[in-house]
Amino acid sequence: MLGGINNGLYIQALSGFFVMAIFALILKWVFPTKKDPVAKAARKALKASLRELKRK
Repeated sequence: MLGGINNGLYIQALSGFFVMAIFALILKWVFPTKKDPVAKAARKALKASLRELKRK
């Protein structure tokens, strides 16, 4: 009886590890890195428009 409980906890912990690994890969794919040229240009344009608004 006790062995079945320990095996269940082990399998649950192992599956949680794999789910977190997949979640980390999804997050890495969804959010752009700082080296992304498209995102870099968008940030630069946003900063320029904010500077323009502050001048007014």
